[in-house]
Amino acid sequence: MSRPHRPEVLAPAGDHAALEAAVRAGADAVYFGLQGFNARARAANFDPAALGDTLRYLHAHGVRGYVTLNTLVFDDELPLVEAAIRACADAGADAIIVQDLGLARLARAVAPDLPIHASTQMTCTDAASVELARELGAARVILARELSVDEIAAIRRETDVELEVFVHGALCVAYSGQCLTSEAIGGRSANRGACAQACRLPYRLTVDGVLRDLGDEAYLLSPEDLEATEVVPDLVALGVSSLKIEGRLKGPEYVGATVRLYRAAIDAALGEGGPAASPAPSPADRDAALQTFSRGSGPGFLRGVDHQRLVDGRTCDHRGLQVGEALRALRRGGRELLVLRASRPLARGDGLLIEGGFAGEGEVGGRVWALGEGGRDVERAPADRDVEVWLGPDRALPPEVAGRRVFRTNDPAVDRAILQSLERDPRRVLIDVRLEGRLGERPRLSATTERGVSAEVEVDTPLARADRSPLDEPALRARLDRLGDSPFALREVALSVDGPGLLPPSALNRARRALVSALLEASHRPHAPAPMSAAELLGGARAPAIAPPPPGLFVLCRTLDQARAAIEAGAQGVYLDFLELTGLGAALRALRSEGAFVGVAPPRIRKPGEEKIDRYLRALEPDAILVRSLGALLNEGAGPLRIGDFSLNVTNQLAAREVLSRGLAAFTPAFDLDAAQLCVLLDTPFGPFAEVVVHHPVPLFHMEHCVIAAALSDGKDHRTCGRPCDRHTLALRDRAGMDHPLEADVGCRNTIFHAAPQSAADLVPQLVRGGVRRFRIELVRESAAEVTRAVAAYKRLIAGEIGPVEVTRGLRTEGGYGVVRGSLRVIQA
Repeated sequence: MSRPHRPEVLAPAGDHAALEAAVRAGADAVYFGLQGFNARARAANFDPAALGDTLRYLHAHGVRGYVTLNTLVFDDELPLVEAAIRACADAGADAIIVQDLGLARLARAVAPDLPIHASTQMTCTDAASVELARELGAARVILARELSVDEIAAIRRETDVELEVFVHGALCVAYSGQCLTSEAIGGRSANRGACAQACRLPYRLTVDGVLRDLGDEAYLLSPEDLEATEVVPDLVALGVSSLKIEGRLKGPEYVGATVRLYRAAIDAALGEGGPAASPAPSPADRDAALQTFSRGSGPGFLRGVDHQRLVDGRTCDHRGLQVGEALRALRRGGRELLVLRASRPLARGDGLLIEGGFAGEGEVGGRVWALGEGGRDVERAPADRDVEVWLGPDRALPPEVAGRRVFRTNDPAVDRAILQSLERDPRRVLIDVRLEGRLGERPRLSATTERGVSAEVEVDTPLARADRSPLDEPALRARLDRLGDSPFALREVALSVDGPGLLPPSALNRARRALVSALLEASHRPHAPAPMSAAELLGGARAPAIAPPPPGLFVLCRTLDQARAAIEAGAQGVYLDFLELTGLGAALRALRSEGAFVGVAPPRIRKPGEEKIDRYLRALEPDAILVRSLGALLNEGAGPLRIGDFSLNVTNQLAAREVLSRGLAAFTPAFDLDAAQLCVLLDTPFGPFAEVVVHHPVPLFHMEHCVIAAALSDGKDHRTCGRPCDRHTLALRDRAGMDHPLEADVGCRNTIFHAAPQSAADLVPQLVRGGVRRFRIELVRESAAEVTRAVAAYKRLIAGEIGPVEVTRGLRTEGGYGVVRGSLRVIQA
C-alpha cells in the first residue's frame, strides 16, 4: 500500500513578523500579498521592490512563497497588474493566487512558467469548475470553504489537479467571490480586498413581517471560526496537496501557534516515527492556537452542514477561550469584583470579556488587575475554583451579571511562550551531505535538502593520504555540523574515498561555507518572462466572429405571475429562477405555448451531484440558460442560448473574451464595476455581447448557511429542518431599519437581497449609444403591478421615449424604499 502524500502547511503572512513566525514554526509555504491587487487590503502587505529579498529568505529556509493577486481587475489596471505578474516571475515566486479570469490569461501570456493557483474567490465547488481552472492555466485549485470531506473526495475522484483546502481561521458566511454586500452598501468590494465585514453586524429577523424574538442572538450571519485538526487525517488520505490557514490580518503568535498545530496534526496522520514520535496535537496545542484568535471554533462545513452549530449568534469578534461563568458581583474595599466559577486557570494580566446581551449590550472587558482565590490574593488561580477578579477602577460590572459567559481574550503567558519557542527552536532545513573523491585529487562536497534542492562544491585542497587518524564519517560530521546561523541542519553524512584520507579542518570549513552559499543560490530560481504584454493582449481582445444575440429587455422572474406580467408589459423574454424546481416545467411550457421567449436560471452554486439540476433544466428545452458557475462554462455543445451571469465576475475585456470563447452568446458584467468602469468596459467591441442588469435588488450574501433553518427549526440540514421556508416569508432587518429579503434556493442556500432595488437608469442612454443591446430586470418579491410599472418604464427608457430622471422618480415614488445607485455610484479616491 502506497504511503499517503504529505500535504504542505500553508501559512498566512500580512507582514514580515508573521512571515518569519511561519518560517520558524515550520510552514512548508507562505502566502502573502503585495501592496495592491490582493484580497486583504487592510494587511500591511509587502513592498513589490523587496519581493526578491522576501522570496530569497523563504527559499533559503526551504519554504515556498505564493503571492496573492486574487482580486478582480479593471481594464485600466491591466498594465499595473502585468507589472506585478512580471515582478513575481522575476523574483522567483512559487505561484501567484488568482481570481480574475482575465488576469489568469494575462499571467499565462506574460510569464508562462509562473505557476497559477486558482483562488477560493473563483468559487470552485465541483470537478467541472476545477477542470475549467486547469484550462485557464491553474496548477492548483483552492476549493470553496463550504465543501464537506465527502464532497472534496468526489472532486478528487474526478480530477488530478492539486487541491488546497482551508483548515483554520475565519469563515466567510457568504461564498467567496459571491458576496456583494460591501460593494453594494459601502462601495468597498470584497472582490477587491476591501470587505467591510457586514456579516459581523447585528441583524434582527422578521418572519411574515413580524420581528421574531431570538433572545440575545444578534449576529445571525457571523459564523464560528474554522478549526479542523480532527479532519486532517481524512484530508491526508484524500491526497489534498495543501492545508491552508487563514489569517493575513493576524500576528506572529497566531501564525506560529497554528502552523505548529497543523504540522503536528499531519505528522500524527502520517504516523511518522510511530505514535510516540508523532502524537496527535494535544489540547494544550489546540488551546494555544485558539487563544491567539477565535470566535468559537469547529470544523466548519468539512463535516457537513449543521445550521445549529455554525452561527452562535452572540459573537462577532475574537473572544478566545471560555474560562468560566459569572456567579455574581460584589464590592469589597472600594473595588467591584466579579466572582466566577473558573473552568480554566487564570492569571493576573489576562484579558477577560464578560459576555453582554443583544449585540453586546452590557459587555465588559479588561485586564485582570487583581485575582483572589480562597480569600487571598494570588498571581494565578487553578481551574474548577470560585475566583474573584478585579478588572480595574474604570470597569463597572453590569447589574445582571450572574450566568454570563466569561472569556479570556488574551493570555500574555501563552503569547510569550509561543514567541520564545519560535526563537529558541526554529525549524531548520535538513540536509544530507556527501564527500567523495580520490587520494591526491580535490574531493567534491555535495548536499541535498529534504525538499530536494542540491548543490556541489569542490574542496580547494587535495585529499592527502593519512598515516594515522584518517577522516571518517564521525569526524566529517563534527566538522560539517557547524552550520551556525544558516537555515540548515545536518541529517545524514556520507564519505566515499578510495583510501585513508585527510583534509585540513580549514579546508573543510571553507568548503562547508561554500556549500551553504551554493545551496542558498540553488534554492532560488526566477521565472523567465515572455515578450507578450497586456496592451498586445487587449489589442487582440476582439469580439467573437459571431452575430450578437437578439436585443431586448429581459426579466428574471421568481414566480409565474411575475413572468406573465413581464411578458404582457412588453419584455422580449423572461428567465425563470424558481426557488423550487416544482412547477418550473409546467410554467415554462405554459409561457412557451403563449409565444414567450423563456430562459431558465440554475442555482449559482453547483456541488458534486448537483449536475443533475443542470441536466434537468436542459431537458426542458428552454430558449436560454443563464450560466452562473465556473464549471458550467465548460462548453456543453449545441443547445439553448447560453448567457453568462454576473457571478462569473467579468470586469475586464480579457475576462469577457475568455467567457465568450466558451460558447456564450452574451455575458453579464460583474456588479463590482461602478458606473464609469461599466461604461469603459462596454464602449468596446464587447458592448453588443453584454446583457446589463439595469434594475434589481442586489443579491448581497449568497451562503450555504441557512438562517431560516437555524432560527425556525432544530434541524441541522434540509433533511431535518422541516422546511419552514415553505411556510414563511423572512427578512433581515439591519441597524437602519431596512428589511432585506431572505430566500432559500433549491439547494437550501440562502440569498439575502438588498431592500432597495439598484437602478442603472441614468446609464442606459450612454450604454445604448455605445452599442449595448440587451438589458435585464431582476425581481425578488415584486407584485405583478410593480413588474408592469418597471418593465414599461425601462422599455420606454431604452427606446429613448423618456429620460432616466422620469424612470427613477417614478420608481422611487412607487417603491417601498425607492431605488438606489448601489455599486454603480462612483466613489472618488
